[in-house]
Amino acid sequence: MDFSTMILTMYLASDEGLGEDERVLDIAIEQSLAAAHLGFNPWFTEHHFRGPWNSQPMEFAAYIAGQIPKDRYLGFGVLSTPYYHPVRLVESMNLLDQLTKGHTLFGLGSGFPGLEPLGLGVPDDYHGSGQAAADALDVMNHLWDYRLGDPAYSFESPTYRGTIKRRVVPGAYRRRHPTIIRTARRDEAVVTAAQNGWPAFLGTFGSPLDKQMLLYRETLAAANHPPEIVAECMRWCTTDWLAVVVADTDEEARRLAAIAQAETLAIRQRYIATNGSLDGPVVKRAEGQSSAAAFAAGGDMLGVIAGTPDTVAGHVQGLVDVGLNHLLVRFLGDWSGDTRYISENSMRLFASDVLPRFKDIAPLREPAVLAMK
Repeated sequence: MDFSTMILTMYLASDEGLGEDERVLDIAIEQSLAAAHLGFNPWFTEHHFRGPWNSQPMEFAAYIAGQIPKDRYLGFGVLSTPYYHPVRLVESMNLLDQLTKGHTLFGLGSGFPGLEPLGLGVPDDYHGSGQAAADALDVMNHLWDYRLGDPAYSFESPTYRGTIKRRVVPGAYRRRHPTIIRTARRDEAVVTAAQNGWPAFLGTFGSPLDKQMLLYRETLAAANHPPEIVAECMRWCTTDWLAVVVADTDEEARRLAAIAQAETLAIRQRYIATNGSLDGPVVKRAEGQSSAAAFAAGGDMLGVIAGTPDTVAGHVQGLVDVGLNHLLVRFLGDWSGDTRYISENSMRLFASDVLPRFKDIAPLREPAVLAMK
């Protein structure tokens, strides 16, 4: 089983001074290396106008790549495809895939609403409908398929255009394209991912993991992909635990979780007081509540998993039981703030007392088994 962790997830600057950038970059490097050496695959997110390294996560990952064990993977949760010219994005993804010998996992998605599409020149309605991300991925697929001798391929959207007469170089490492993990909150996205042979994020923000996993397995089995594609899909399909604390007792874990949550919410409120708004991901929200309001109120921290290594391992076993073999875990506690110790201690306890129990579990591989399980 594979375990990944997000670095400085959803970072918000508590100080906008230029001197803060260097401090936070150093912390992100330190956290990345610590996670990798404990056995986690470090993952990076992409945000713009927020955090000194989030805007160029592939460059940051390339810096980290040579400093971690060779069997670790780098991951992105997620790269915001509408903000890139597709040729440049495919070039960058392929190059990092080559340099890491295929040890990079590219989560792809739309990015946050609000400041990001405005600053990067993507029309709000085009971005918010999801069409910008869909168009970008369609062009990227054409680029990955283009070969010498093919007729020229032209593309145009509200934000980019181009004509291709030669293949994009470098190509991906050993496969048609790098490993893509597609966001899939809705059932139609689950089906699309399985039909295309892409691993997917399942069970996110309240989506039912067991039902989505069954739908994904059934669709994957019916698609008759080559065995190596099925194996990759079942290895890297993932769910995202957004708020985890591990401690010596369940009571202590719950106490520390409350402390970490309080600091996170206080940081968000200070940001709102200064900037007037807070762009965030789509999280679990109340009837009529906006995504921004839900994120500001901690909608991503409603399903806290807090407990001893035995307690947390029980939750991991539940993932194994539904056929999931990859967990992206986010430890509560701000590495740039006062609750870093909570996140760091949780990560170390998870690595020493939870991770080893599952390291030898292999993903299911046979389509017939996947459909029946």
